[in-house]
Amino acid sequence: MTLSLPPLLFLHANGYPAGVYRRFLEPLAGSRTLHAIEALGADAQHGPGRGWRRLHAQVCALVERLPEGPLDLVGHSMGGWLAAMAAARQRGRPVRVVLIDSPMVLGWRAALVSAAKAAGLTWRVGPAPVAARRRQHWASRDEARAHLGEKDFVRRWAPGVFEDFLRAGLHTLPDGSVTLAIPRETERDVYATIAHREALRAVRRLRARGVPVGFIAGRDSEELRLAGREQNRRFWGRDWVELPTGHLVPMEAPEACAQAVAALLGPA
Repeated sequence: MTLSLPPLLFLHANGYPAGVYRRFLEPLAGSRTLHAIEALGADAQHGPGRGWRRLHAQVCALVERLPEGPLDLVGHSMGGWLAAMAAARQRGRPVRVVLIDSPMVLGWRAALVSAAKAAGLTWRVGPAPVAARRRQHWASRDEARAHLGEKDFVRRWAPGVFEDFLRAGLHTLPDGSVTLAIPRETERDVYATIAHREALRAVRRLRARGVPVGFIAGRDSEELRLAGREQNRRFWGRDWVELPTGHLVPMEAPEACAQAVAALLGPA
């Protein structure tokens, strides 16, 4: 089979390894080669770092190893920001980018986040300390299934996605117990070192070069609401596509999200 579209690099959200996105990625794989980093930042070498500099370096290192030529970069949440940041570095390579519910932090919200980072507050308030307290160990995979399967956000996922999370999102230890494949400390550090300014600069640089950058919004996304839904709606303008989901768009509506990505990227 001839692959007619540019290769696609997919970058996952904070805490959700790439394998969790199987149902979303499969429809995109028919006419292109897919690449992904299974667990961004999960090892000591690529822990986020200030402004996610090590995460950014991890993504750029993979991009540099890919064959020369056009490349599409797609990311969900954290991954969307990293996709834009990596694409902005590619001056000699044609790129197209889609961010999936990766809202920009704008105006007074951006100033507030910057001040909180400078004061060290992002380690003590907001999502970082919540992630640090997240349960990450279960005596068995069945216990993890029973515990996580009761979560409201999991119940909104499309059929099969929870099974993919149990397979890709959990790691079996020698004693048969299971733990999160991406440690909660990594998730905490990503939130505490949030690269909101770097992501916004990257999107603006891409736009200035005429690079296509699309945005898929979850209609009921709490993350988008906190970032400023109407501000983001105006910022993205005609590049905005909305689906009737929460923040975890590819888990709740994998096929519709894949179709939206394909439409925003367009033909080769």
